[in-house]
Amino acid sequence: MRHILEIQKKAFLENGQPTYNQRLDSLKRCIALLETHDEQIVETLNEDFKNRSHQEIMTSEVIQSIRNLNFTIKNLKKWMKPMRRTPSFMAGMLGSKAYLEPSPLGSVGIIAPWNFPVGMVFYPAASVLASGNRIMAKPSEFTPQTAQLIKDAVAKYFDESEFAVVLGGPEVGAEFTKLPFDHLLYTGSGRIAKKVLASAAENLVPTTLELGGKSPTIIGKDADMKLAAKRIMFVKTMNAGQICLSPDYVFLPRGEEESFLTEASKAFGEFYPDDNKNAYTSMVNETHYERMQNYISDAIEKGAKVHSLGNFDSAEKNTITTKILMDVNDGMKVMQDEIFGPLLPVMLYDDISEVINYVNAHDHPLGLYYFGKSQSEQQNVIKNTRSGGVTINDAMFHIMQSELPFGGVGASGYGYYHGREGFMNFSNMRSVYYQTNNDSAFAMLRPPKNKSLGKLQNILKKLS
Repeated sequence: MRHILEIQKKAFLENGQPTYNQRLDSLKRCIALLETHDEQIVETLNEDFKNRSHQEIMTSEVIQSIRNLNFTIKNLKKWMKPMRRTPSFMAGMLGSKAYLEPSPLGSVGIIAPWNFPVGMVFYPAASVLASGNRIMAKPSEFTPQTAQLIKDAVAKYFDESEFAVVLGGPEVGAEFTKLPFDHLLYTGSGRIAKKVLASAAENLVPTTLELGGKSPTIIGKDADMKLAAKRIMFVKTMNAGQICLSPDYVFLPRGEEESFLTEASKAFGEFYPDDNKNAYTSMVNETHYERMQNYISDAIEKGAKVHSLGNFDSAEKNTITTKILMDVNDGMKVMQDEIFGPLLPVMLYDDISEVINYVNAHDHPLGLYYFGKSQSEQQNVIKNTRSGGVTINDAMFHIMQSELPFGGVGASGYGYYHGREGFMNFSNMRSVYYQTNNDSAFAMLRPPKNKSLGKLQNILKKLS
């Protein structure tokens, strides 16, 4: 691994900053790679998961990646332009100029998770390549066939000095985080993130962390329950809940329990009738299947009522049908950990202030979702909580907006990709100042000091 990074760093120094056309070419090659290998991506991911929806794979892994790359291409020239800044008054009057010049960092490491192993390489790759950087990526070992496909496909379209992929388990991952990158992006759990940060700190490597957390979903008292339940179930069932932005629990107005259960069950039945059950995704492996089972048994033991929305659980395929958990409390493991699976706990509230206080008493989530018509209540929730992003009257859709930066806050991470902010995140926003050739005013600043300096300082104070 280290030798690849050395090759990239050498190439970066020898070739200088990539031009607009070179960056454009890199982004277009990513699109060509995805378009050429789309069916292979579907096949390998389906094999790695034992069963995963073909449509979901195509939409989330391939099409969304291409959409983000195309958006980046469309805006790249504008993003690369130096940004004019206003110099101090006197300097400006004399002809000085100031700019922010976006400059590449060098080589960026990407550690991608298993839930979207293709997308979570190429979503950030758009921002990284657009910024003029080189990439070393490590896909998850939990999806080994897909990881191998990514490595082979990248090697067809890129020299390793531009974009390289390394494979391996935790040991390789640990060594990867010790490399002296110019930036490191990690997507995964907060527990592992602490180890990543400790390793990166040895080389003072700046990091972007995309973590997760328990994203709350709030149903207001004036919400359209049928619409809310359908949209929540669409996102919660996607990839069987194995998404960092999946709704982790629902806050429901007291008295609306039966209404929500009824509408959620109807929606699930519409999405996954018996003749479409093969479109429902399995847990990625037996370990995660068992983790869900432990959450269920622990919750039942502590008083929760479990409502299964389907009947196609399968230990052989590691499949767990989406289940709604009522009568939950914070003593249950399902309310303590990020679920990352097809379980949806429901909590009840009387006043929205209870919800806001609960959300604020826990780690800031990656996403927060509110359903309701009241604009004042929408703003109350937005302004009085913290989260990486917010979607109103749906869930997760803020990440699908290429114009909006994607990232967390607090325990859900920091840093961004997508859009202009992603471009800036992987750039050195370099301050460049052009001094005026008029030296008369600046002569007063130099020894020997005289009374004129004091007068100038007083003028500058008033003008600053």
